[in-house]
Amino acid sequence: MSNAKIVSFIGVTLFTLVVSGCAATNAIVNSEEENAPPQIVKALQVKTDDNPIDQAFGEDFETASATTEINYVANAYLEAWEAEWNHILVELKKHYEHPDDINTLTKYKNSYEKFVEQASDLERIDWSDTSVAPGPDRTEGTGARSASLLEEAELLKRQVLHLIDNYFYDSSEYGEYIYLYQGNGAELDLLR
Repeated sequence: MSNAKIVSFIGVTLFTLVVSGCAATNAIVNSEEENAPPQIVKALQVKTDDNPIDQAFGEDFETASATTEINYVANAYLEAWEAEWNHILVELKKHYEHPDDINTLTKYKNSYEKFVEQASDLERIDWSDTSVAPGPDRTEGTGARSASLLEEAELLKRQVLHLIDNYFYDSSEYGEYIYLYQGNGAELDLLR
């Protein structure tokens, strides 16, 4: 048997094992969902558009076409998730009295924000001419700014949703999470 056939056979075998493993995992999760703790059930049911920010910005992302519009929507979207990120951490801190606990939350916030900043930089690099050293001579693609902003927004969004799932589920001592955001998206009509 040739090396190409062996590699193909191994690839097909691995793919089959992964797919069947995923199907089995989904079946186990679905069968145990009724008996799972509330925070697990809620985490399984969360969809990314089950929040007022994504609902408000959905049409903006569909209609924005020019680079200026896309950058405008991406920036407004990031601002909304940054505000929500800051809000959820304020809400979490309300449940702790000891300064060391509050300090832990502050350190967590700061370290996550550094991670988000680095991920944003990495996304910008992906849209850049990396054959040139960083600096004023390096060119970027027209999507670099919006891609960088959206990377930040997506990471903040994921973490906000994660914190909601873990702390603010229905029967939690934290109570229900009330989103800060009450806007109408980027309101592209104002830019046009």
